Amino acid sequence: MNVDIKNIHTIYSLLSNHSEKVISIVGKADNMKAQEVLELAHKKGIKIQSKNTKISAICKSPNIGDLKKSDYELGKLILILDEVQDTRNLGSCLRSASFFGVDTVIIPKNNSADYANTAVIETSTGGVYDLKLYKATNITNLIKELKNNDYWVSGFSEHAETALETKDFSGKNALIFGNEEKGLRSLVEKNCDDTLKITQKGKVSSLNVSIAVSIGLHNISNKL
Repeated sequence: MNVDIKNIHTIYSLLSNHSEKVISIVGKADNMKAQEVLELAHKKGIKIQSKNTKISAICKSPNIGDLKKSDYELGKLILILDEVQDTRNLGSCLRSASFFGVDTVIIPKNNSADYANTAVIETSTGGVYDLKLYKATNITNLIKELKNNDYWVSGFSEHAETALETKDFSGKNALIFGNEEKGLRSLVEKNCDDTLKITQKGKVSSLNVSIAVSIGLHNISNKL
């Protein structure tokens, strides 16, 4: 399955960092950025189809790994996004995950935005291709498997008592963020080793999930 990417900044990022994922470029150089894209595509040996349209790119879909075959060797930092359903939220989370050096991202097979959605790829600015990606049939069972493989699993909730800033993140960690409206599902939260909150200073009680992920990962990256 291929995807059609129209965001020119994402296309440039893909050509710069993951040119092997770009099958072809279509369009004309109608502005300076488009000219830069075409020049970079030519340099990378990417097929260019000159048409009287804005630049777009035909790209390979992100690769999804098999959790069972991974033996749960998923790196030191895992991000689990449980039922994040807005495509741009998922894309923003993936962009932050790439920026802060997350090794692996896992989403549910159902009730979630998809890695291969065009809006997800564009919002991630191509960061989706930097990460090991998996889908889990059951997040609760996933948590149990991660614990069995020496991961400490922390859920994030505005109702948690432990502040993120006080947490030690030595060892292998898995961080779980929940749905945009409902947050963590109760059974998922129950099976976490602990739940953490981002300290509130003002009156608004909650954050957009993509912002919460960015803050959480920034804090953790300073401790690893």
